[in-house]
Amino acid sequence: MELIDLIPNSMSFRVVTTIDVADLADVPADFTGRVRHFENGKPVFVAWYSEGLLHNPARHHPAYRLFRPDGRVKFEMYYTHGLLHDASPKHPAVKGFYANGAVHYEERYFGGKRNDGLDGSPAIRKWRLDGTLRHELRYREGKRLD
Repeated sequence: MELIDLIPNSMSFRVVTTIDVADLADVPADFTGRVRHFENGKPVFVAWYSEGLLHNPARHHPAYRLFRPDGRVKFEMYYTHGLLHDASPKHPAVKGFYANGAVHYEERYFGGKRNDGLDGSPAIRKWRLDGTLRHELRYREGKRLD
């Protein structure tokens, strides 16, 4: 089903084409807009596309979010023209969450390749459920440095 939504955008509205799909394989090749998948009336994922490629709809809004059955975000990914890419030095390209909402892991990318953040933070960081750091891994242009 294809819908046209009005989404608040600063002081105006943005018209967005929205389609509901069974899986990502059902997305038309050149689609631009929002893609959603629901099971039992609950969102499973929401993805944003520009000309057939995953692409962030706004600076700090990820191109892809996967939800847990309770509606909380399981993980989110930021893309620029189909490639994983940090949204900013403070927003890594990939961020995963524990069921309680605490951050589980972060992964930094630049142009689709794992890379330490511009602020010097490691490309991969994982935390335990209690919030203590589990491990960090450093990468440059997709290659592990450690």
